Amino acid sequence: MTLYTRVLGVLPALTLIGGLGTASVAMAQSTTPSTASEDNGATTGLGTHHRFSTVAAAQQHCPGDTIVWSNGVKMTYHVVAPGSSGKAKHGFYACKMEADSAGFHQAS
Repeated sequence: MTLYTRVLGVLPALTLIGGLGTASVAMAQSTTPSTASEDNGATTGLGTHHRFSTVAAAQQHCPGDTIVWSNGVKMTYHVVAPGSSGKAKHGFYACKMEADSAGFHQAS
């Protein structure tokens, strides 16, 4: 077997491995922490089903719980004033108990 034949036999495998690496990188870049936790079976926390664009939607999801607002930075939140009817522009509303269980904490 010549060196040329051995190299040709290895090239398809290298191409496949290289392609898989590229796909993994592309998938990793498009996956957010929330979608990753949902993909892994999470049913609580702050996945996309636990983040809301309005106070009313958050209150409907968890009546009786305190509503908080976060932009996700440093996993902190601010308690929303009772009676607020805000709409998030660059962040989300969530239920305090779910935010706490997902590792968020109140900003100081």
